[in-house]
Amino acid sequence: MNHPIHTYNYFPTIIIALALLTGMTCPAQDNTLYFMHGIPQAIHTNPALYYKCKTYVELPVLSSVQFSFASTGLGYHDAIHYGSGTRADSLVIDLDNIGRKLKKRNYFRTDLGMNILGAGFAVKDFYFHFNISDQIETRVGYPGDLVRVKDGNWDSDKMKAKNINLGGLGVTAHNYLQIAAGASYKVNWDLSVGFTAKYLLGSASLVNRRSDLNIFTEQDPIKITGSVDYRINSSFPIDFSYDTITGYINDVNFDRALSDPVRDFILNHNRGAALDAGAIWNYNDKLTFTASIINLGFIHWKSNVNRFQANGSFTFQGYDLREYTRSAGQADFLGTLLDSIKGSFQFEGSIRSYYTLLTTKLYLGGYYQINDYLNAGLLTKTEVFDSRPHFSLTASANINPVNFLHATLSYSIMNNKFYHLGAGIGLGGEVAQFYIVTDHIPLRYVSFKDIPPYLFPYNARTVNIRFGMNLIFGCTIKEKKEKYNKPKKNLNLCPAYW
Repeated sequence: MNHPIHTYNYFPTIIIALALLTGMTCPAQDNTLYFMHGIPQAIHTNPALYYKCKTYVELPVLSSVQFSFASTGLGYHDAIHYGSGTRADSLVIDLDNIGRKLKKRNYFRTDLGMNILGAGFAVKDFYFHFNISDQIETRVGYPGDLVRVKDGNWDSDKMKAKNINLGGLGVTAHNYLQIAAGASYKVNWDLSVGFTAKYLLGSASLVNRRSDLNIFTEQDPIKITGSVDYRINSSFPIDFSYDTITGYINDVNFDRALSDPVRDFILNHNRGAALDAGAIWNYNDKLTFTASIINLGFIHWKSNVNRFQANGSFTFQGYDLREYTRSAGQADFLGTLLDSIKGSFQFEGSIRSYYTLLTTKLYLGGYYQINDYLNAGLLTKTEVFDSRPHFSLTASANINPVNFLHATLSYSIMNNKFYHLGAGIGLGGEVAQFYIVTDHIPLRYVSFKDIPPYLFPYNARTVNIRFGMNLIFGCTIKEKKEKYNKPKKNLNLCPAYW
């Protein structure tokens, strides 16, 4: 049975609580990792990679921890900076500058991934690999007009009414366990292909499928019309109680949110599948092309499901705009307007299941072998979420001077910003290897009172890091030369394609 939901008091609480509990702290950016073929985790960006060592083992937690935060709209320095005059020693929030920087649609994007177990091993021309990991991804979308609401619906410069578009305001967050298995195959010396199949166990979800909220204003006398179309789905153990007379929600209960985490978040009925595919083609001894598609899949959410939908409109009329601009009766005007909005919009709830798509990533690139130890790579990456493509471009220099050292320096254009300096390094040989990779190294920081300055990268829109330790075996050059004996191939630089 569907129930209408009066959400003025309760619905924002539900949204905030679910966002926090599904991992608001966490797309992972992995552009720099893509060409670091000396690190086995690069297989997760292109399953066609034939790793240089016969066997690798990913240890629980230790082998891979990744965190990424990205803002497409603004950086810290766009929103907060030191004031002037009497406020020169204080940080201020610059709302005017925020309004200038924001695009029509903006995002805060976060990922948190943690490895549970993984391994890979070579069998003749095949390289098999499997991995179990926990993934959290969050996308918070917000329109530029959200900040401009502070100026109201009156343009004081042009002395006329203006409309406000708050469409795109919402949160999408997923937490799921991923079980992956795949293999790469050497078709011949010059071509490798690979596939990875993934079985997904959804833990929790919050999805703002559609959000349209528009406020239109006419003047003399003032007339405001609004329209809303919101569809929000969630999979999380919460309970609602309904008013027996009105059918509206009168209480939201989180008591059982963590009462049985195994049943609610692991042994539930939220299941999905995904596929990775890739190819690596050695065009000649100098030039190599690569392509891969990652996370082409879905999750079907059937447990602890709540769906909310609102579709309606309102009209507010009866105030003289000239009186409003002179602030006469302004408080009464705003109060009456809010009452009109509150009384016009209601949410309806149901428990029908729903589907979500993963954030699919498409990589296209290649690298040129400069000498025996150095190559230069170029990579384009397209991520698809919120039914929109999001592009990035990365140039990198990749060096492998000795067997136990792999290093990368990268430059990326991403998140509507033209300068992201990244780096990665892998240290170690037979038995153990440590690595750390980032797509952006913040170079400027700001301090505030007693807070350490490294907590506030001044102009960064992207902050990410991936690090860990692997066990690797069977990495000797002699073994590889005996297996493949084609001339003019550099065994030290490109061990991934032996």
